[in-house]
Amino acid sequence: MIKIQNLHKSYGNTAILKGIDVEVKDGEVLAIIGPSGSGKSTLLRCLNFLEKAEKGIIEIDGAKVNVEQYTKADVVQLRSKTGMVFQNYNLFKNKNALHNVSEPLRLTKKMPKKQAEQVAYDLLAEVGLKGKELNYPVALSGGQQQRVGIARALALNPYVVLFDEPTSSLDPELVEEVLNVMKDVMKQGRTMIVVTHEMEFAKEVADRVIFMADGYIVEQGTPEELFTNPQNERTKRFLKNYLTLHN
Repeated sequence: MIKIQNLHKSYGNTAILKGIDVEVKDGEVLAIIGPSGSGKSTLLRCLNFLEKAEKGIIEIDGAKVNVEQYTKADVVQLRSKTGMVFQNYNLFKNKNALHNVSEPLRLTKKMPKKQAEQVAYDLLAEVGLKGKELNYPVALSGGQQQRVGIARALALNPYVVLFDEPTSSLDPELVEEVLNVMKDVMKQGRTMIVVTHEMEFAKEVADRVIFMADGYIVEQGTPEELFTNPQNERTKRFLKNYLTLHN
């Protein structure tokens, strides 16, 4: 399982995360929602040390790190438990889809080239990109690039897949194809943490939803509890604004 205790993160004098406590069960899909600037993406990035928190303990599938005292090996072990899907794809522009997926296997798992490429071929087929293996990012749509990103995150067979607003850079008509791939990943029983603005998606696929605002977890519960009967005024206001904008 995943356990986060008393996580704090600031930029200069601005506190972004103000003592976050979260537990995620094995195979659970956790959605994190909330207004921009609430600390959602920062929380995700702290989990694999893309951002370094100042205080707190992060434990993922037995790899435990106290962010105030750790070794490089601790961070490597923690990162090996996570796969990350970024908002802006973060693909290597000078590498085709096949190499974007196979390269991490060769670098981190020291997998032979042929074997790594076979894994990449299989995963690209799994995310609906059969026949696009040799295309470079510039020749792929945003939705296709994001699907390469998902295949890359799955390649290392991580304990948890972290999705950082995976559809927010996409044109509306491309959002569905990425969400469908994410639903397929979910059906594999993988542990997932998804920062998202897609409320319907969160409602449909999450086991649990966390609402964050101003660096705190304000409220959490099942999708039904949070969306149909929110208890906190801040949550109610956020959902009301969302419905007003999207109706």
